[in-house]
Amino acid sequence: MNNFQMSSLDIARTNIQVNELNKKIGANKAPHEGKTTLGKDSFLKLLVTQLKHQDPTRPMEDKEFISQMAQFSSLEQMTNLNKEIKTLLRRTESSSAFNLLGKKVDSYNPKTGKKISGTVSSVKYNDGNIKLVIGRNEVSLNDISAVHNNSMEINKKINISK
Repeated sequence: MNNFQMSSLDIARTNIQVNELNKKIGANKAPHEGKTTLGKDSFLKLLVTQLKHQDPTRPMEDKEFISQMAQFSSLEQMTNLNKEIKTLLRRTESSSAFNLLGKKVDSYNPKTGKKISGTVSSVKYNDGNIKLVIGRNEVSLNDISAVHNNSMEINKKINISK
């Protein structure tokens, strides 16, 4: 970073901008997130603030600016990659749920201590979570503890009918 002196007015303005930014980050934070992360908009605001308050006699060096732009580019690529991974995860979970249709499963809900067994008749989405319908119950895909192979029962029926 450059070694430059900011006036007390510039320091006060920067502190106000940083405090406003921190408030926005805190307000936009989802309740399930434990950490606050610096997003691309926040990064750009900080870069613009730094450019506004730099010493005109010692402007930011090209190397520093290029380095910060590379960091911004990396941040944007990681954000896009994260979105794609979330999409891929949702599709994988959906595929897993649909593959359980017609199969006998055991489910255990650790919160209620309730065990449910039966054949999966349909798949639902509730609040972004995949639910499997077993009889009159809806269970989370994450709560499935066992999947039973129905082909053994089919083979028994075929052998009996011969």
